[in-house]
Amino acid sequence: MPLTLTRVCLAASTALTAVSLAVPVHAQNITPLGRIVLGWGTEQVALDTPQATTVIDQTEIEQQQATTVGEFFDSVPGIQSVGTQRVVGQTFNIRGFGEVPAGDEGRVIVQQDGATKYYEQYRMGAFFADPSNFCNVEVLRGPASATLYGGGALGGVVRFETCTAANYLTDGQQSQLRFVVGAESNGEGGYLGLRYATMPNDATELLFSGTYRAADDYEDGNGTAISGSEFDAQSLLASVVRHLDGNRRFTMSYEIWNSDLNDTDYEQTNTSASFGTIDRRTTDQTLTFGYESAEAYGDLEVTLALSDTDVIQDDASNQGAFGGSVLFEDTDYGYQTVSLDARVTDTFAVGNTDLTLIYGATIARQNRVADSATVNQIEFHPEGVSERVAVFAQGEFDFGNGFVLVPGLRLEYQNNDPDPANTFAEGNAETLGISPKLAFTYDVNGSVGIFGSISQTERAPSLDELFSYDAPTGTAPLGEPAAIDLDPETARSIELGFTYSGGDLMEAGDAFDARVTAFYSDIEDLIERDSTDGTPNYRNIGEAEIFGVEIEAAYEAERVFGRLAYSAITGRNLSDNEVWSNTPQDSLALTLGGRAPELDLEYGWRANFYNEIDYEGAVFGQQVFPSYDTHDIFVDYRPTSGALEGLEIQFGIDNLFDEAYENSLDGDLGRGRTFRLTVARVIDW
Repeated sequence: MPLTLTRVCLAASTALTAVSLAVPVHAQNITPLGRIVLGWGTEQVALDTPQATTVIDQTEIEQQQATTVGEFFDSVPGIQSVGTQRVVGQTFNIRGFGEVPAGDEGRVIVQQDGATKYYEQYRMGAFFADPSNFCNVEVLRGPASATLYGGGALGGVVRFETCTAANYLTDGQQSQLRFVVGAESNGEGGYLGLRYATMPNDATELLFSGTYRAADDYEDGNGTAISGSEFDAQSLLASVVRHLDGNRRFTMSYEIWNSDLNDTDYEQTNTSASFGTIDRRTTDQTLTFGYESAEAYGDLEVTLALSDTDVIQDDASNQGAFGGSVLFEDTDYGYQTVSLDARVTDTFAVGNTDLTLIYGATIARQNRVADSATVNQIEFHPEGVSERVAVFAQGEFDFGNGFVLVPGLRLEYQNNDPDPANTFAEGNAETLGISPKLAFTYDVNGSVGIFGSISQTERAPSLDELFSYDAPTGTAPLGEPAAIDLDPETARSIELGFTYSGGDLMEAGDAFDARVTAFYSDIEDLIERDSTDGTPNYRNIGEAEIFGVEIEAAYEAERVFGRLAYSAITGRNLSDNEVWSNTPQDSLALTLGGRAPELDLEYGWRANFYNEIDYEGAVFGQQVFPSYDTHDIFVDYRPTSGALEGLEIQFGIDNLFDEAYENSLDGDLGRGRTFRLTVARVIDW
């Protein structure tokens, strides 16, 4: 039976309070909250940023043996993958922002190596990649991140960084070759991987990696197969880092991910036999070029990025169904986004105050396509072009007494043009968004800190919201024209919290870090679908408020470690006084583990607890989702000497007790008990 989340949280909070009362001393070990955040603007320890941030590093990624990138966030507060556990059905929800099957562009910004990733298609996910290609993932929760990443980041930002040779080559190694094979019992799947990293000279780093994954339909805790969850996917990653001299370097990364499925479920975000099956080929490519240099006026960073996502579908089993809907036509859907970002970071003194100033500009062009075999325009996936130009600045004023003030401002102009064939969308749509913020941190005594922010951001309407339409029919003779006069959504947010950092609590050299964050957001002019005949397809009719609390804590010692992540979010749609439909269940994640250095072993237990949620009179779908909990165990064996040196063996059991559960933001029951095994051989020279 699932444990109640309230009871578990009370016990965890009591333990957290007891530990935090100990006398702090700076520790040698580093917890996850002590990891360096690159995406805040300046490199900072996660615990010291004035915004709730979480870093998932290379070691943690490899330990998870993830099949999908969404599994990265199982132990991170305030964020989860939503839609499904299928590899082509996932998107992300941060603090109640992010949903499927509708697009949620801008409310959560996702980047990979500086390229903005976005995809929206009916009954499909939004992010496609192999989890083994990433060595660093950062989650910046809250709209304070809009300054550097884009107006309208109501929920926050997720930053994926692919691996480079430097992630694997240490202690003067020149080259490394890694072979890996993995298997999982639920779905009888597995993967093969090959990676080669080398530094042919002191100035050049090269990495090449390839992965193949395949699996049948997985089963839920009741033993029922989740139709359409089978997959077959390949990915390639290439990375180049060239150090031009001591102050300049050039980087390049290219990743391609492909999935080719025949007779898979049309719906990849939930299970429904009514939509039938389809052949679908999904290809996602990301290419970035970077240049960094230390100049007299500051450190310069320039990123040129291309993101190209293409989904080709044909041979639908339901062709002719639903009145011959274009949903089931042979169609090529896609998004291509090109962006150029340039920013300068400079540090100088203003009187007795140290100032770090980040300023720059971004230009981007997104092209949305939908080439159908029978129609020029698809009503629910209109073609169009979105162009954005933004300038931004963020300052960090360090007054030398523990107080740091961080003002920021972003101005973003967006112009959206429909495809000329769309006669239901006449003219273009322009918006100018303003995203100001004021954040601070205050180091009280070297162990306790206070932080907070006040911010406003505006989300410009997406191509889908601006140019979608419904043509006149017999039952709706007027039709629904495109909503080119939409206003941007406006969110005003406040965030406040405190941090604690201490060490030498239970043994010499251990470390304990914790962060508690409370937040509140009010969103006006929410853009929602309007199905009234004769009115625009979308309109500004909504207002919502979302507030909650997050707790992160971590303990790290030589032989034991622990993690805690708690999130409680309340959201209400004030236009109808109902529960905000994207509100996640309250959740608690716990990890307890140990190490035996003399045996080269690391092992542990992970548990996730979710509270019941009631959506209060939901018109469609399930209204009440009960509480549930899942439990995982894992063992990691990596010999560091002897004949087995270079061997890596990882074993884990997910959902140990085969719990049958459904997360409120997914469309299916979750994966049942799953045994995972990964064996790798590393050769260094």
